[in-house]
Amino acid sequence: MPFVVIITGIPGVGKSTITRLALRKTRAKFRLVNFGDLMFDEAVRLGLVKHRDEMRRLSFTVQKTLQMKVAKRIGDIAEKEPVLLDTHATIRTPAGYLLGFPKEVIEAINPNFIVIIEATPSEILGRRLRDLKRDRDVETEEQIERHQDLNRAAAISYAMHSNALIKIIENHEDKGLEEAVNELVEILDLAVSEYA
Repeated sequence: MPFVVIITGIPGVGKSTITRLALRKTRAKFRLVNFGDLMFDEAVRLGLVKHRDEMRRLSFTVQKTLQMKVAKRIGDIAEKEPVLLDTHATIRTPAGYLLGFPKEVIEAINPNFIVIIEATPSEILGRRLRDLKRDRDVETEEQIERHQDLNRAAAISYAMHSNALIKIIENHEDKGLEEAVNELVEILDLAVSEYA
């Protein structure tokens, strides 16, 4: 039976770091799949982009086509082994926010759990400013807060189309990364034991 845990959060929240560390600690065996990496690989193959940060500037139609191709690939992987899907619930584009998983895409992936990583807008802004490897759009704290609010709303919509459970993990500077990692480990261990 296919088994997928989606882990999401806006850029700069620490999602990928928490995910990598949790996978080292969990008893569960998941294959880590990055939705954006698969979309980027497909877009490069088609000659649409050269750099990852160009992805959000692709047209809505092109992005939807890429999303569906990737969803089918993830479904194939999940048939063979549990998947931990590192992704974005919503993507900020020049025209507005794009759902990471339109109805047909979330139904194709059919996740069991959706985990949202969050932090305060000021923490996220600080992390983004320290990350010189990425070419990210500058956002205010108010825009970051709005984006996190949209992620929660999107997660509810995704759960409606997949019956997935939703969990929010907070990754605050004063709380410590280890506590956030341990929360995700608990979810992964529980998820596999519940659905094994």
